[in-house]
Amino acid sequence: MDVQSALDPPARARCLATLDSLASLLEVVDAFCSRHGIDHDSAHDLHLIAEEACMNVISHAYPASAPGPLTLQLRMQAHPTRPAVALTVEDHGMPFNPLALPAPDARRPLAERPVGGLGVMLIRRLSHAQHYTHDPARGNALTVLKVLPPIGGAPHHPSGDPRGTNEQ
Repeated sequence: MDVQSALDPPARARCLATLDSLASLLEVVDAFCSRHGIDHDSAHDLHLIAEEACMNVISHAYPASAPGPLTLQLRMQAHPTRPAVALTVEDHGMPFNPLALPAPDARRPLAERPVGGLGVMLIRRLSHAQHYTHDPARGNALTVLKVLPPIGGAPHHPSGDPRGTNEQ
């Protein structure tokens, strides 16, 4: 990754929040990672983060009969020690803060766990910080920060809290 990467414009895609749009959204993530020379493990993490965040919008933000807009944006971001990618998913659906969900108890047997929450847990584990906002005019925005490894270094996974930093 070069210094110019931080100056590049963000990658942005806007579509209807439907399952048919998911593959195109993930292609934007993959192309962004390729364009910026992001290491394979971090690119895989960003792909999974985008897939989970977009699927949450597709599945829950709008009534099935009336899907609304979904916007995905990726941008390089300066971080104190290494470059990072900020991935933002925006929608105009029902206000919902996925970061307010309690972490599922992975020690409980599957049959005893409530449905849902595993995608948010995965996002937390694969990223370094998460932030949700809702504005009546702009809608919901979930931004996830993925710090990248040093050039030529090993992949950097979040340390400390396995869920990353949860900002609401």
